[in-house]
Amino acid sequence: MRTCLLVVAAAAIAICAMAMATTVASQEDQWIPLPVVDAPLVQELASWVVAEHDKRANDKVRFIRVVSGQEMEDTKLSGVRYHFVIDALDASGKPAKYDAVLADIVWQNRRVFISFNPAR
Repeated sequence: MRTCLLVVAAAAIAICAMAMATTVASQEDQWIPLPVVDAPLVQELASWVVAEHDKRANDKVRFIRVVSGQEMEDTKLSGVRYHFVIDALDASGKPAKYDAVLADIVWQNRRVFISFNPAR
């Protein structure tokens, strides 16, 4: 009887541990809306990704502001991944929207350019 109770208790603990691990893993892979897109850090990161894009493409896109954004924990890079919708001026000076993704790895004082494309 005592052995049976120990087995049942161990099984219950294992099931709870697996359920908690699944919940944590699924939260890490989800984009969370940024509460304040006007925050200085958000604007600085978006301005950086536009400048980085311009270095690579040399298409003279000029940053205006972040319209919306999301963030998620990036376990591969041990940082935070950001997705921004950015208002900018294209090479001809016309307003345009762009989708940008970057990672901010604070502990290494490093930013990683991931993508920059016209918004759909």
